[in-house]
Amino acid sequence: MMIQQTYDVAICGSGLAGLTLARQLKLKMPELSIVLLDRLARPLPQAGFKVGESTVEVGAYYLANVLEMTDYFEKNHLHKLGFRYFLGDTTGDFHKRPEIGLSEFESPHSYQIDRGVLESDLRQFNVDAGIELLENCLVKDIELASESAQHHQVIYTKDNNKNPQIIQARWVIDSTGYRRLLQKKLGLAKPLKPKFSAVWFRVEGRFDVDDFVPETEQEWHQRVPNRIRYFSTNHLCGKGYWVWLIPLSSGYTSLGIVTDENVHPFGTYHTYEKAYRWLETYEPTVALHLKDKPPVDFQKLPQYTYSSQQLFSINRWSCVGVAGVFADPFYSPGTDLIGFGNSLITQMIELDLQGKLTQQTVDEANLFLLSYSESITSQIHSTYLCFGNDTVMAMKFLWDVLTAWAFSAPLMFNILFLEPSKRAKVRQGAGGLFILSQRMNQFFRDWLAKSQRRISFDFIDYLKIPLVRELRTRNLTPNKTEQELIDDHTASIQLLEELVQVMFLLALEDTMPEELSQFPEGIWLNSWAISLNPEKWEADGLFRPRTKPRDLRPITKQLRQLIRFKSVEEKLVAV
Repeated sequence: MMIQQTYDVAICGSGLAGLTLARQLKLKMPELSIVLLDRLARPLPQAGFKVGESTVEVGAYYLANVLEMTDYFEKNHLHKLGFRYFLGDTTGDFHKRPEIGLSEFESPHSYQIDRGVLESDLRQFNVDAGIELLENCLVKDIELASESAQHHQVIYTKDNNKNPQIIQARWVIDSTGYRRLLQKKLGLAKPLKPKFSAVWFRVEGRFDVDDFVPETEQEWHQRVPNRIRYFSTNHLCGKGYWVWLIPLSSGYTSLGIVTDENVHPFGTYHTYEKAYRWLETYEPTVALHLKDKPPVDFQKLPQYTYSSQQLFSINRWSCVGVAGVFADPFYSPGTDLIGFGNSLITQMIELDLQGKLTQQTVDEANLFLLSYSESITSQIHSTYLCFGNDTVMAMKFLWDVLTAWAFSAPLMFNILFLEPSKRAKVRQGAGGLFILSQRMNQFFRDWLAKSQRRISFDFIDYLKIPLVRELRTRNLTPNKTEQELIDDHTASIQLLEELVQVMFLLALEDTMPEELSQFPEGIWLNSWAISLNPEKWEADGLFRPRTKPRDLRPITKQLRQLIRFKSVEEKLVAV
C-alpha cells in the first residue's frame, strides 16, 4: 500500500461534528490542508437518517456565530420555540395536562435543524472552502504515530474497492460516530449507567400537538396563539419515559421514545410495531394521530449514554461528537458538546503549529469536556424520577435551565472555556454552586418522595417569569468584559440562593405544612443547608445563613403565581 497524500488534518467521518470542525479549522487557519473521509456519498437523504435535530442557545450560538452561518440557519432551518413539556395524566384529555413552554419566539434564537439538509450543505461549503472530501470511503483503521515527528496513517477503502489505500496526517480526528474507532482501539470507553434507551422515526408532514386538542378548547389554544407549539421541542412525559416531537424544515416530523429501562424495558418498544403498541398504552393520543401516518424510517439506540477516559491527546489525535461521548438528549446538549469539543481541538491544533501545545492544555481540555458531559447526563438522569409529579418536575426544570444559562452559556457566548485562568477568575464562587446543585438534586428527590401532591399548575411560560428572563438576558450576551462576567456570576449565584429558599418553603407547604411555623415571613436561611429532613436542619446550619438577608418577596410572588393548590377531588385523582 502506498501513501497517497499528506495533510495537516484528517477527519474520519463527515457527520455534524466532523463537518463543523473542518469548517471551524478552515475559518481559523485558512492555510491548513484538511481531508474529510466518509462512507456516505451525496446526495444525502433528507430528514431521515440521524437523531440530533434540536439545539439550545449554546449550540445554536456555536453553529450560527462561531461558524459564521447565521444567515444560512435563518433561511434554511426552523426557529425553535424552546422546550415544551406535557406532564400529568398521560391517557386522559390532552388539554388537561400541565404544560411548561413558551408562548412566543425569543432572541437569541435556537434552531430545529434538519440534519440531512445541514450535513449535505456543510459538505458543499467545505468543498467550496478548499477542504478535500473523500466520499464513499470506509475507514478501516487509524494507525497512530509512535513518535512526535511522525504522521498518523488512515487506512481506508473507496468505492467498494477492497484494496486498502493510505493517507497520512499530522493530526487525525475520529468522527466515526457510534463506531468509536479510536476509543475502542485504545480501550478508552467508559459506560455511564447503561439503563437508558431510545428509538426514533420520522413521519411525513406536520405532526402537531395542537391537533390533539379540539378547537372548542379556546383557552388552551389561545395561551400559545397561532398554532406555534409545533416549533418547540415537545416532550410528553410519563413515569420513566418521555416522547419527543420535533419539526423538520424538509416537511417531516421527528418522533422518539426515550425510557429508563428499569421502568420500560427496551424490548417493549424496539420495533415500530411494538413502539406503536407501546404508544397506544402510554400515550394513546399520539398513537391515535399516528394511525394513518406510516413511518419513513425507524432507528434505535439501546443503552445510549457513554463517556470516555480521554478525548484529546498531546500526540495529535482526538475524538469528536458521539465518537467520544454521548450525553442524555433530554435537554438537547449534543450540539453544545460538539461546539465545545471542536473549539478546544481548533485551539490545540493552532498551538501545535506554533510549537506551543503543552500537556497541561490537553489535560485541561479533557477534564473540562468530560466533566461537562458527565455532569449533564447525571443531572438529566435525576430528572427522569420527577416526570410523575407535575410541580416537582416544573421546579426541577426551572432550576436546571437557570443553572445552565448561568454557567454554561457564558462559556460559549464569551469563549471562556478556552481560557482556564480567566474562567477560574470569573468562577471564583463556582465551587459553592456545585455544592448547592448537589444539595438541590437531593432536595428534589426528597420532595418527590414526600410530596402530598397538594400543588399543581395549568401552564407555565418560563420566559414570562421576570427572574428567569433577567438571568437569561444577562448570561446570553457576548463580548462582555472580564469584570462584567465576574459581576454576572455573582448576581446569578445570589439569584439562585434566593430561589432555593423560596422553593424550599413551597416544598414544605406540600410535604409537611406543620413545620411552616418555624419559618416566619421574612426569614433568611442558609441555602446550602436546605433539606426536607427536619432532624438535620439545626446540625446542617439551616438557621445560620452565610450571607446577609435579602427580600424574598419578589421571587416568592413570581413563583407562587405559577401554581395553584389542588381541590380535594384533584388530590384524590392524583393518588
